[in-house]
Amino acid sequence: ITMSFNNSFGQDYSKNSIKLGFGLGVHMGNNTDGSGLVYTMGYQKEIWKDRLRFNPNFSIGQYSSKFLPLDARDQYFNSLNLEVNLYYDLIKIESFSIVVGCGGLINNSRGIKGTGGRPDYSSEKPISEYVNDYHFGGYLGGGFRINSQNKRTSINIMPLNIHFGTNYFLEFNPKIEIDIKL
Repeated sequence: ITMSFNNSFGQDYSKNSIKLGFGLGVHMGNNTDGSGLVYTMGYQKEIWKDRLRFNPNFSIGQYSSKFLPLDARDQYFNSLNLEVNLYYDLIKIESFSIVVGCGGLINNSRGIKGTGGRPDYSSEKPISEYVNDYHFGGYLGGGFRINSQNKRTSINIMPLNIHFGTNYFLEFNPKIEIDIKL
């Protein structure tokens, strides 16, 4: 009778992960301007030599005009993005990487604009208006990734995240992301 014991000291993780992120954001659009907080959630799959990753994700930004100049209209709106991105480890030294990313997106910005700060609005004009804009565009990003092969999580520090698109759409949102390997 032969008995065999296998002892595994390192756990292998799949090439799939859940990506969660949080950051500060600035949004500019044809009908909306503001600053606020951005949250992201998505799926990520490594597709080539542990350096190229595919990431469809969903993000929501909650913005207001609170920190804009005093003559700006009051604005409270959400910016929803459905994105498909590729990330590539440009330079990789052990568990540290310099990452670049690009992709495409569909954006919906919706909320309300008031009259605050606008002296040209009188009682004859509407007090507030509802905004609902769609934008099609792209994504460019860059930052740093710390990915230890024997840990369940990876950390991405992404100071450069730019969304751009139709109707003068532009968002800038530096963020921190965590990848939870499955």
